[in-house]
This record gives sequence, structure tokens and C-alpha cells, in this order.
Amino acid sequence: MKKIALVMDGWKRFFTYAWPSGILQRIKETGEEVNLYIFNSSGDWSMDEDYNIGEYNIYNLPDFKDFDGIIMDLNNIRKEEIGLKVIDAVKKSGKPAISIANKIDDFYYVGINNYAAMQGVIQHLYEEHHCRSFWFVMGPADNYENDVRTRSLKEFLEQHGMLCSEEDFYFESYEYQCGYNGFMHLLETHGKLPEAVICANDNIAVGVCEAAARKGYHIPDDFRVTGFDDFDKASFYIPQISTVGHIREEVGYRCAEIMLKIWKGQEVPKFNYTEIKEIYSESCGCHYSERINLRKHVKDQIMYDIETTGFEEQVLTLEYALLNCKSVREMSNLIPKCIPSWHCDAMYLILDDHMNDFRRRKNYYSRHLIDDESFHIHGYPKSMNVEFAYENGMNLSYEGQKIDSLFPAFDYDKGGMDFLFMPLHFRNRTVGFFVIRNAIYLMEKQYLFKVVNALSSAMENLHEKEKLEYMNQVLSDMSIKDSMTGLYNRLGYQQLACSLFEKKRKQKENLLIIFVDMDRLKHINDKYGHEYGDMAIMIIAKAIMKYSSEDAIPIRMGGDEFLIIENMLSDEEIKRNIFDMREEVRSVAVKKKLPFGLSFSIGCIMTDMNLDKDLDDYIREADETMYKEKQIKKVNRTE
Repeated sequence: MKKIALVMDGWKRFFTYAWPSGILQRIKETGEEVNLYIFNSSGDWSMDEDYNIGEYNIYNLPDFKDFDGIIMDLNNIRKEEIGLKVIDAVKKSGKPAISIANKIDDFYYVGINNYAAMQGVIQHLYEEHHCRSFWFVMGPADNYENDVRTRSLKEFLEQHGMLCSEEDFYFESYEYQCGYNGFMHLLETHGKLPEAVICANDNIAVGVCEAAARKGYHIPDDFRVTGFDDFDKASFYIPQISTVGHIREEVGYRCAEIMLKIWKGQEVPKFNYTEIKEIYSESCGCHYSERINLRKHVKDQIMYDIETTGFEEQVLTLEYALLNCKSVREMSNLIPKCIPSWHCDAMYLILDDHMNDFRRRKNYYSRHLIDDESFHIHGYPKSMNVEFAYENGMNLSYEGQKIDSLFPAFDYDKGGMDFLFMPLHFRNRTVGFFVIRNAIYLMEKQYLFKVVNALSSAMENLHEKEKLEYMNQVLSDMSIKDSMTGLYNRLGYQQLACSLFEKKRKQKENLLIIFVDMDRLKHINDKYGHEYGDMAIMIIAKAIMKYSSEDAIPIRMGGDEFLIIENMLSDEEIKRNIFDMREEVRSVAVKKKLPFGLSFSIGCIMTDMNLDKDLDDYIREADETMYKEKQIKKVNRTE
């Protein structure tokens, strides 16, 4: 089974579903045993750079050596160092790599011929409409496709002896606002109109037309406008936008075709171009002969609005339901229940084990936990938990299962499958990732971002709630726990042990009272120093905690005196626990190479709640029992 990794960044919060759709189409046509693994971020839309760091970390998840080929679309990534890091990792893998619409050394290129396409646009304006003065409203200055389109325009002007000034160009983004801002800026700069405005895409072209209309100009009467990419808005805008069309799925299709040829050892050219179609229409003064099916477009828009409204209501239902969840697994279960339109074969939630820290570690304070420093910012933990798994309409029991790599966990014995990997993070802190099998429908409908964002927000709220509960527990523990040993102190004895005794007395349920006294603490302090004495106390305290039951109340009553309040145990259990406690103390003392033997004396009393005795009475009895053992040791001591 071959594996292809597709690395891409969404356009804002939207998925570029055409690439995987085309790749899978070609794979299924050939019947080749190939699966597609998509690593997608949405790091290009937020102004919060920490959020974007969390998104881009998904690119650190795959080990590209595990794949047979890599396809990349890095054009939307604004931070150059992110793209360079991915490129470096792919190169180090030694696997064949294809770059979509971006020239990268050593990689194959698949995309449209931007240079030729833009030459065709300006040549049409020059020859058919006799335009000789131009403005150019372009996309991001650091974008490869935009750079090629810009270079094509400049070289055409130079070849035809037309002056080219940098003041004729405006660079910003591929958005509508770029067109609006660009026209206003260029009009203010020049003070008069050109014969044509060439735009880097249709979004920008619409922005230019709207800005011109705001100023009282008419397209194409006052000047001509062209766009690029043949978005729906180009066809249905008034005036209809002249543009350059290309089938985006064909890019993915060609990528898969090239990868299959490479695997078979066939010769493949470095640059591979997909077909384009120049479409000249009303905005440049042409008449487009093909009829636009406006009724079909309106119908599609109506159905899209109905679907979108239904989906928005489902997301609101999900967000509300998530508020009442007490675990991430419970949250994950809600997704297929609240989102009926969620069509996929399977989904998996993989989490950093540190998500459980606040539930597990209530017995001690850690600044490391409070600051959430345990979460990764770059990369992922070596081992992670499968928190939730859903396949073919059924929840699977994966509780406690761990994975230390993507494979074999996400291997699949049937070709033509796709797996989408999406990051889960609290701003820049990575907490895991979400996996969906057969995700193309969800990507096309653009359903994923809102659902995963709702899940992430709910997970973060739950995590913060658990942190707050942890902090409250820590603050409470600080007053009732001994700072040196972590056992309860005398205040803890008053609050917990005494109330437990009264509760059990009312219920006529007996308790086990164990009194522990360290042997020869004064001798150790006098001969070896208080540092050794404190170490000895700590060893005994840890042994007490280790071999007391979860419901027990272990207490440090004084310097070397300890008390354990336990639920009733059998004689056999009491003997075993005491034996294990003594062995633990002895073995730790040997490991630490203490210059003295370490031991303790112990006294056990079982309460009889039918008698008129209080807790202090039983503690005195346990103390007396312990003292008898200590006296026997003293008589037998040779040192």
C-alpha cells in the first residue's frame, strides 16, 4: 500500500478541497493501492500569532519518511519560516515531492502557466481593445503565483515599448478589499483613469468595479477590467468579469498522475501545466457567447443557504450541548449526534496525556502544571492517547490505548481512502489532533472548521475549569497538609479524620486506626544531623502514602508520629500492608545508602462503634499498642 502525504494551508478558514478531490479521482480511476493523508492547517486567517503557531504545528506531526510521496500547497502560509521548515523536512525524507502552484527547487511543479495566462490577458486588451495605459491591482507581493503574473505583465509592457512605473501597481491580498483599496489608491496617485485595470483575481476585480461605481464610473465605458481564476462571482457579477478559467481539481488529478509515473520509474518533466481558458466578457467590452444559467445558480444558492442555515443550527445545538460535558470523550460523542450532516466513515480524537493532569494530580502543587508548560508548542509527544474513536456509525472502545506514531494506527488495507489530520490546540499549546476518514464531502461543504473550533473551545473551557478546581484544591490542601511530607496535618486531622469518625459512628461502620512512630529519630538527628532525620521522615511518609488505600486519611501528627485512618480491612490485608510498608522503608534506605537502619513501630486498633468511645480514645489505644512494640525493640537492641 502506497501512501501520499498532502500538506496544505486553508484559505482563511476554508478548505481547498479541489486538490484532494482530484488526487483521489485519479487514484480510484487507476485502481492503484494508494491512500491519501492530508495535513491541513488554517493558520492564515487569525491576527493572533499564537493561534497560528498552534495551527501550523500540524506540519510537525508526520514523519515524511513514512510516505512514498509528498504533495504540498504552501501558498497561503504568510510566515516564510513555516514553509521553509516543511520544505526542509520533505527534502530530508528523500521522497518524491510535488509543489502545487509554487516553484521550489528539487520539487516537481503542477499548476497553471501563470506567465502565459496573464500574457494572454494583457495581449487581448492590447490587440483587441487597443489599450495602452494600465493599472495593476495585484495580490500579496511575496506570493509566487502573484509574482509570476506581475513579471509577465511587466515584461509584456517592456516588449511593446510601453512605460512601466511602480506607481501603476498596487499589492495587498487576494481579497475584495484589495481591489477596492487599490483602485482608490491608484486614482488618488494618478488623478486620471487608465484604459484598463488588470487584477490578480476575480475578488480583486469585483472590488475595483465597486470602488469605481462609488466614484461614479461605469465599467467598461470609462475603463476596462479583467480578473483571474473564474470564480462564480466573475460569471454572475454585473458587469460579467473577464477572467481566466481553470479546473482546480485537475491540479490534484495531475499530481496523482505524476506520482504514479514516478513510482513506475517513468520520465516526468519538472514543470507540469494544467489547461486554462481565457474568458472575455462584459467588463472588458466583449460579449461572452456562452449563456449563463442564472436560474440554476439561484437554485444552487437557495439550496446552499438552506443547508448552511441547517448546519449553523446544528453547530449551535452542539455548542450548547458541549457546555454540559464533563469529559472530552463525552464531547466527542456529541458530534455525530448533534451534526446529522456529518458524513464520514470514521473520526478519531488523539490527545496529549497532559490533558488529564488536573484530574490525576490533585495531591500536590506544581507550577509546571499551572502554567501548562507540559504541552508542546513545537512538535507532538512521543506517545498520545486515543481518546475517542468512531467508525461506520459506532463508537469504539479505545480507552487507555496509546499510539506513538501515525502508523500502523492509521494504516488501511484498502486503496483510494483519505485521512484528514487537523490540529487541536489552546492558542499555541498543542493538545492533540483530530482525524477524519473520508473527509472530502466535509471539506467541500466547509463544515469542518466550525465543528472542530467548537470542540477545541469546549475542551479549553473544560481544561480551564479543571485547572481552577485543581487550584482551589491546592489552596485548600495547603492549609490542611504538612508541607514537608504531603500528609495531612493536625488541622487536616480535625477537618477530615474527626468528621469521618462521626459519620461512621452514626452509620455503625467500624474503622481501622493505625499509629506509626519512627524508631530512633533523636539518635539519627544527634549523630547524623537533621538533614538525615528529615530524609528518614520523608521515606516513611512516602511508604505510608504508597500502601494506604485511596480512601485512607494519612496524617503526620508530630515530628515522627503518623496516623492512618482506614476503612476496615481483613487481618490478612493489614498484615500484608504493614509488611509492604516495612519492606519499602528498608529497601529505600538501602538504595539511598543511609548510614543507619531505618524502621518504625506500629500499633493497630479496630473501632467498635457500639461502644461510647471517641476517636482520641482509639488513637491512645493504638499509641499504647505501638509503644509496646517499641519497648520490645529497645530491649533487644544491641547498639
